[in-house]
Amino acid sequence: MRVLYAASEIMPFASTGGLADVGAGLPKALLARNTEISRIMPLYRRVAEGGFALKDTGLRLDIPVGFQMHQAEVWYANDPPPRTYFIRRDEYFDRSQLYSLPERDYDDNFDRFVFFQKAIVSLIDTLQWHPDVVHCSDWQTGLVPLFLRHGLQGSGRKQTERTVFTIHNLAYQGLFPGLHYSLTNLPFYCFNMDCAEFYGSINCIKAGITSANLVTTVSHTYAQEIRTEEYGCGLHDILAQMGGRLAGVVHGVDYSLWNPAVDPHLAQSYEPDNLDGKKTCKEELIRLMGLTIAADAPLIGMVTRLVDQKGLDILAEAMPKLMKADMGFVLLGAGQDKYQKLCLEWASLWPGRFAARLGYDNPLSHKIEAGADIYMMPSRFEPCGLNQLYSLKYGTIPIVHTTGGLDDTIQDIDSEGREGTGFKFRTYTPEGLLHAVNRALALYRRREIWTSVVRRAMAQDFSWDRAAEEYLRIYQQIMS
Repeated sequence: MRVLYAASEIMPFASTGGLADVGAGLPKALLARNTEISRIMPLYRRVAEGGFALKDTGLRLDIPVGFQMHQAEVWYANDPPPRTYFIRRDEYFDRSQLYSLPERDYDDNFDRFVFFQKAIVSLIDTLQWHPDVVHCSDWQTGLVPLFLRHGLQGSGRKQTERTVFTIHNLAYQGLFPGLHYSLTNLPFYCFNMDCAEFYGSINCIKAGITSANLVTTVSHTYAQEIRTEEYGCGLHDILAQMGGRLAGVVHGVDYSLWNPAVDPHLAQSYEPDNLDGKKTCKEELIRLMGLTIAADAPLIGMVTRLVDQKGLDILAEAMPKLMKADMGFVLLGAGQDKYQKLCLEWASLWPGRFAARLGYDNPLSHKIEAGADIYMMPSRFEPCGLNQLYSLKYGTIPIVHTTGGLDDTIQDIDSEGREGTGFKFRTYTPEGLLHAVNRALALYRRREIWTSVVRRAMAQDFSWDRAAEEYLRIYQQIMS
């Protein structure tokens, strides 16, 4: 079976979150199952400057974007496997960030990703590769099924590929003014309420949902939630009618990258039967972040995008009461300006007990997962979530809101700590969050029981093996 995996970001080349982690883990697991798979993404500045062994294929593709013709360079890298192709056009991708500046999205995002998606189809045709399945992810590749069907100029194409479209987060839909539709060169009958049109705008994620052979999302619960008005972001009616064409697949973790036994970013490795290294990692994190808490005081960690979805609103209300407890809190993230300022304000209000680093720092994210005792993940909604899975492996007990993949992957800990892997709260309020934190702190003080919970969490298996098998079944289903 031949598969082309298309995404706007893939680790380790470029990342803003979980989408990139999936682009690393799933293709790697499929490759191990004798699937002939390649990946494709844009060649951003951080890819070009990332020290990767990139090679120029010499291929140059002429890509129409409306009435303009632009040239795409095609580069590739074989390490890490599988092979990854990169679409290069510096005018579009040689920028400091992938999609946006702190205060706004890039104004030409539609142009950029129309160009990228057409280049995917052009490369397939130029290489005459004939993949059986093209697997697309999120709005940045939502138009690919239409370009595979209608071609770059909208005049038709002999399509042999089947398509899977994965929704990683329905809230980010790729909405653009309808007057930009001509940039696609697609037939105008595709711009209707049953395809890509959404109240007069172009909706890229809707295009993927309506035109792919099968749609997946990243957990079983989220697949049900998005069929409802509360979580469907305006597309619930379409999703509710999809039946078996919409499936939930809980995504996994690449334990070669996220495993305290082999993690090169840690001060000391550790395993469930010997947790001494976790104490060392905590001591290093306390020192690195400038905290003054005692080594045996509970330490909460959080690595997140600083946006409303991630629970920052209820955390903001709960934080003054949290800081009355004898504990520390470290946070790493970037996002909305109001939350970045709030984190800096917390650091000044509670020096030595709250520390924040703004930005993306992969080594530090590993250190926080290992050095913290408790991981904070109070998301308003969370399609799948990966950090709670990382936390389990690192013995850092998660606090989560019961939504989406958080509800699917975390079992609530009982009052005696005999069962469960994390602390869950159902009511999305500061009070609900505080109750979960207080439960965690109370159990943390019972050190012997806490250690048994840590070991139980570390024994959970959320590797990519299961998810890869599910996707292989999906690919075979749509091919038949």
